[in-house]
Amino acid sequence: MENQLLQDKVKEADVWRRMAQPACGDALMHQIAHCLYRLQGWPWVALAEVDHQQVHLRVLSEAGKPKPVFSYPLEESPCRLLYPVGQQADFQVFCNNLKRYPHWRLMQQLPARTYFAQRLGDAIDHRQYHLIALHHLLVDEARLPKTLMSTAMRQIAQDKQRHRESKELLQLQQITQHPSVAMAYVDSRQRLGWASPGLCQLLDSPLNALLLQPVSTLFSSLQGSHLAMCREQPLSLRQHWICANGEHKDLTLSLASLADGVLIHVHDPVHPDLPDSDNQPEQLANRLEQELARLQRKQEVAALLFIEFALSDTQTDPELAVDQLQQLSLPLLQSVVRKEDYVALLGHRLVLLTACFDNQGEVPRNQLTAIADKINQKLAPALRHADFCHSYQIKIRLITSWDSDIEQVLDSDNATVWMSNGANNQEVAITN
Repeated sequence: MENQLLQDKVKEADVWRRMAQPACGDALMHQIAHCLYRLQGWPWVALAEVDHQQVHLRVLSEAGKPKPVFSYPLEESPCRLLYPVGQQADFQVFCNNLKRYPHWRLMQQLPARTYFAQRLGDAIDHRQYHLIALHHLLVDEARLPKTLMSTAMRQIAQDKQRHRESKELLQLQQITQHPSVAMAYVDSRQRLGWASPGLCQLLDSPLNALLLQPVSTLFSSLQGSHLAMCREQPLSLRQHWICANGEHKDLTLSLASLADGVLIHVHDPVHPDLPDSDNQPEQLANRLEQELARLQRKQEVAALLFIEFALSDTQTDPELAVDQLQQLSLPLLQSVVRKEDYVALLGHRLVLLTACFDNQGEVPRNQLTAIADKINQKLAPALRHADFCHSYQIKIRLITSWDSDIEQVLDSDNATVWMSNGANNQEVAITN
């Protein structure tokens, strides 16, 4: 008995020694798979990515050796337990009743009886990953290798972070050396500290004449408040430009915060990813009409969230204020919601159409409140330095299969005012 315990301890020590060996990419995955197999006999390990309700196996390893990869629908697998709609997800999921998933492709190819998976805590590049371990025997929950799986996921997250940083550094080196790309670094004193050859060409000036110039003198649309705002959230501005040959152009200034300054990218065309504001009411109505038809077919629930902004009394140009509001808040809101959600700007009001809520049992007020909380956490700091808006209000409107009048659905007077926890005021005031 003592000899067996000693052998188990030696095996466990060897597994952790192997886990500590440096590895990256697929080699890291096969190392993890080998350790799980050696520790407790788990034959199969896979790294999976979820995208558009599909699970894509990026690496599948059998005791440390590669196997062909494939994809399958999220809904047909136990992986769906890691991604519940509108609920807080568990980071580890255990299932030893895989007969509940007869259409799961992985189950059809491997004689697995126990499923154990862990989700990557933070999305890398807005992508969702999880690690799957499969056993051909029934494994008691008390004997799951939870510590080893958590360690493996930390190693995977660090590996992907290093890969991303290396890729970003290479891209930045290529970009800054390219003569047609216009970029600049602005220091903490809001002066130009560096400019790419492309920016020098655009400004028709040598680099030594641009260095230490106040950036606001180079770009009329760029103010100190914008540099402060971009520290909360990446920001894009429109800049009217007259080229050396007399040609008039509309450019985009994309601002991103660095540790001790701001990186500015000057490019054309203007906001290719932002919808045309003139067509947004019609586009929103079309999307809402499609959504109402879907709700009537499937008897589900969707929702509209209205974010209504109160412009500052000192704002003399309402059109400019709405333009600034679109440039700042629309990309910010799109970064918070899901890809399948739809965001539109109607005047000084943002409208979010979000679908696919589960209508089983309780009306999904908690889900909508969570979305409103997330939006508020993004908007409040980003608008803190904006002089064109002094407050905003969030309203929630549920949509069911009984709704048919689009005009009535879009009337925010029929929506419920959301208030943050402990708030006694319907509006969120923005303080500098």
